[in-house]
Amino acid sequence: MTINLRTRQGWEDLKRILDDRIGEVLNLCGLDLPRRGGWTVLDDPLGQGHDSFGLCLRADGLSWKRFNGTEKGRALELIAYCNGWYDLANRGAEPAARLAMQRLGLGRIDEAQLARDRAAAAERRAQAEKDGRDQAERRAAAAFAIFVNAQPVLGTVADYYLRERRGIDLSAPPFIGPRGGCLAPGSLRFAPQHRYVIRDRRNLRVGEYFGPALIACCTDAEGRVRAVHQTWLRPDGSDKADIPPAPDGKAQKARRVLGDFKGLVIPLWRGDGHLSVREACEHGVLQTLGLSEGVEDGLTGVLAKPDWRWWAAISLSNIANVASRLPDCIDAVMVHRQNDWDKPEAVAAFDAGMAALRASGRAVADFAAFGGKDINDTLRGEG
Repeated sequence: MTINLRTRQGWEDLKRILDDRIGEVLNLCGLDLPRRGGWTVLDDPLGQGHDSFGLCLRADGLSWKRFNGTEKGRALELIAYCNGWYDLANRGAEPAARLAMQRLGLGRIDEAQLARDRAAAAERRAQAEKDGRDQAERRAAAAFAIFVNAQPVLGTVADYYLRERRGIDLSAPPFIGPRGGCLAPGSLRFAPQHRYVIRDRRNLRVGEYFGPALIACCTDAEGRVRAVHQTWLRPDGSDKADIPPAPDGKAQKARRVLGDFKGLVIPLWRGDGHLSVREACEHGVLQTLGLSEGVEDGLTGVLAKPDWRWWAAISLSNIANVASRLPDCIDAVMVHRQNDWDKPEAVAAFDAGMAALRASGRAVADFAAFGGKDINDTLRGEG
């Protein structure tokens, strides 16, 4: 029999076969097989960015995404993307399917074998979902342990970095109250010798680095710490750390997130009354939410508008996910739009986030910096 792409079952069979033959799919796309588990970061296959493309091989097949865009999918979508068809109807499914069936010899399939493969695929999917949940819980537990074992940020190298490099003094108003009470964000902590795992382009562990780090907790709608945002610093706190590259030349970014941060935020500031989200909702308080991408621009926003509640969304693509968890105490959202979000992929991600925020029924607007890429650059007179 042949795979009938005029039926839903035919498409499901094709996608399952591609999941089972990932090595051949990657060869068809001119890519190397990544290691199993975790993301392998590489240059975009279409030349759209350095270290901006990720592959993740799990028990149920391959996932991929562009870190600086909205494109993502599995094996069929990868074939479409690598051949320039992703922007066609249905993400280029039809030409990608034709190419896969032709190049992988899928013209004739044994029906009995196909039925056995369907049953086996269902078992693999169920196991992969369980494995994914278990791995997410392990990472969330590790992130929580990192956060609680770190120390308060005041008086540390991270405090110095924020004050001297970023112009944010956590020992001055509004972070110090009128009677001297400390209101520095409890979401920020410090680890003096924090481990950094150096990975190469194939996502293989090739070394370690230890240094001071600013640790920020990433919380869900219930306030639980499910991930941590980590910024490694130079020993003197003068800037972010200069972490040596992997032997194959892959650069190591000084910022990393441990844990799945989809829909999570870094809660930086509570705004007027300094109420928790639960307390604000219980008392009928309505607030404006200031939403930034990162910690430093969010803290800069606190300096300018301490009456707002402030969250960091962690990444541009996460803004749309944050929109679905806005509490009842938020009736307006002001989003800080960075001036370097000018690539088509970034514009699309920002527009998707703004649309999701507006769909929540709140008043929504964005604002940009007068100089530099963000408001922290403006604060420091850069740009």
